[in-house]
Amino acid sequence: MEKITGLTNEEVDLRIKAGKVNIAPKPVVKSNLQIIISHIFNLFNAYNFIIAVALIAVKAYSSLFFVVIVVSNTVIRAKQEIKSKNMVAKLNLIVSPKTKVIREEKTISINNEEIVLDDIVYFETGNQISADARVVKNSVEVDESLLTGEADPVTKNPGDMLLSGSFILSGACLAKVIHVGKDNYASKITDQARTRKPVNSELLNTFNTVTRYTSYLVLPLSILMLYQAYIIRDQSITSTIVNTATALLGMLPKGLVLLTSVSLVASVVKLGKQKTLVQEMFSIETLSRIDVLCLDKTGTLTEGKMEIEQVVELDNSFLYDLNKIMSSFVAGSLDNNITFKTLKNYFNEPSTYKTLNRIAFSSARKWSAVELETIGTIIVGAPEIIKPEYPLPQKITAMAKSGARILMIGHHENIDTLQETLNKTIPLGLIVIKDPIRKDAKETLKFFSENDVDIKVISGDNPATVSAIAKLAGVNNADKYIDASSIKTDQELENAILNYNVIGRATPFQKHQMILCLQKHKQKVAMTGDGVNDVLALKDADVSIAMGSGSDIARQVAQFIIIDGKLETLVEVVREGRLVINNVTRSASMYYLKTIYTILLSILSIILNIPYPFIPFQMTLLDMFIEGFPSFMILFERNIEKPKESIGHHALRYSLPNALTIVLTVAIIKLLAPLLHLSLPEVFTVLYFTTAFISIHMIYRIYSPLNWYRGGVLVIDIIGFILSTPIFWPLLQMHSLNSKLISYILITIIAAIPILIILTKLVSMYLNKIQNNLK
Repeated sequence: MEKITGLTNEEVDLRIKAGKVNIAPKPVVKSNLQIIISHIFNLFNAYNFIIAVALIAVKAYSSLFFVVIVVSNTVIRAKQEIKSKNMVAKLNLIVSPKTKVIREEKTISINNEEIVLDDIVYFETGNQISADARVVKNSVEVDESLLTGEADPVTKNPGDMLLSGSFILSGACLAKVIHVGKDNYASKITDQARTRKPVNSELLNTFNTVTRYTSYLVLPLSILMLYQAYIIRDQSITSTIVNTATALLGMLPKGLVLLTSVSLVASVVKLGKQKTLVQEMFSIETLSRIDVLCLDKTGTLTEGKMEIEQVVELDNSFLYDLNKIMSSFVAGSLDNNITFKTLKNYFNEPSTYKTLNRIAFSSARKWSAVELETIGTIIVGAPEIIKPEYPLPQKITAMAKSGARILMIGHHENIDTLQETLNKTIPLGLIVIKDPIRKDAKETLKFFSENDVDIKVISGDNPATVSAIAKLAGVNNADKYIDASSIKTDQELENAILNYNVIGRATPFQKHQMILCLQKHKQKVAMTGDGVNDVLALKDADVSIAMGSGSDIARQVAQFIIIDGKLETLVEVVREGRLVINNVTRSASMYYLKTIYTILLSILSIILNIPYPFIPFQMTLLDMFIEGFPSFMILFERNIEKPKESIGHHALRYSLPNALTIVLTVAIIKLLAPLLHLSLPEVFTVLYFTTAFISIHMIYRIYSPLNWYRGGVLVIDIIGFILSTPIFWPLLQMHSLNSKLISYILITIIAAIPILIILTKLVSMYLNKIQNNLK
């Protein structure tokens, strides 16, 4: 075959001028202006804008304070999204994939966007194919599952097509680029190769559900309330607009949406500063809820800095020098994983024997082979796969049990029949490789064990070796392990992943099936990996985490990329996720309280034909001390416990009893008002203070058990409300207080307490029953 020289610089320049460059249509990324516009012009703001215009039209200026909150929400959210976008763009540059090309007889590494038509590219194991190309030299195994949905590897020989968006599973090849940019296969199918599985976010689902059902009620309730007030009760247009606006403003938890989005975006930025790229914002939430963390050994628990400690010759009758054979083997191999880079560093003599043929390493086979001229076929891989019955020397077995990795060097007569007659291999030698355990591994795994997360180490290596490393890292029951090559049925595989924390000799397919088994048993699973063999599992795990030094494909499908590769960074990611979710979950109950009682009071007002019992400024003041201040202060508490309850159940447990008590109190006071000779303004004054008490009681329940911080916040909250009420009394538009009114307020509060206690118990019993049924 003639020598492949690649394009000249002049040829490259001509193609660049002709626009034949691999610049694909960029993913739609909002500009700063588009972000600002999207936060200003949306349904939520339109909803508030209409209410504001209506209040301005009737000159109810004192009721417009909510506009300040809406504007602040818009500004803060837009600012945080812009900051997050800039941080993600900066980190994406760090992990941006590159491709090796041959130009003017030299191999260089360039950005994927710099590839031109007819370039000769060099693809190796773990690379994503960056442009449609045709193989011109060597053979490779390719994963096209992201394009076709088929997980089985496809062998590509010279003349075969490589599709952009697929990945090299094993081997290496030279290929000629035949399409670039928008003409690539991946671009034509709307960049499916870059599509990750959407995150199933409980937060997002809950918010969307509440917003959807609330929006169904807004229009009919507003029409009925306007009709009753203006037509039936003959209220003034000002009073009608103010009452209806108050009800509508309370139905959507606008502060909670802000709190959540700002908290998550701030986490993305914070993690970005710690060299962690978050590719799916809501995956932060999912990570906080994981039950199981599945780890690979090499490059995750260990440093991935392998060194050959010893080479042991087994067959003294073999006439050839093992060092020369291995130097020729590594020279002829196209593998580029960590193990083979280690072999190439050690066996670095010039190649003596010409390479005639090769079989690339794959995680499924656990070996690779090179046919050398005059020698025959040399095979290197796992001893228990190549020659399972061969008794290893006691010293070597002891080293494997202490965490060393053992490779066997074998000789075979015919590479064409090697896979069928592997047992005919003659062992020539053993290679002992040491890979130091990460210094942060023990502390990292200890954190997860202490925080209700099970650790499972699933590796393709020898189970005894994996067990030894896992034991050093502090994995529970690490000395109890299983060899996945002995697993024959789906039931055995399920038993293995449920009952063992250390699994060796697992194939990529088995890793994937184990993840699915855990999920079938209602476990939320996080998977870390850096190689091609981890990809199937990464794609279907609830949370996927790739190391920055890993393969293109691992980084592509992962939701998190730990750029610096430090295992301890995982701890910070989980802490950040739990902190955000716990804070948002507790805050949600504070916001949903008003949503629930506002909707129910609106319905009650229509049934009883009375005005809505609050005005916008009253709601604003209540919001400040029921939602704003306590939910903001809770953000400063480092609660990193694993979330024990869904956000929906937590909100119902705390907000529903108090909301129902408020509604029942309104109904009872309204019905008793004629007997007690209370005017409507007096009724609404009693309800204002009673609502405040019942709401603050809910804050107390959420904050319990109290410590000095929570207790201090609660005291400040109560004092703030007590002092603010007289200061803003003219704007609250309530009846002046007198001894009769104060006594009714106290009696109402005292009467509400047993109702609150009973409803709290009933709601808790119901939710506990649901949770038990789910288990």
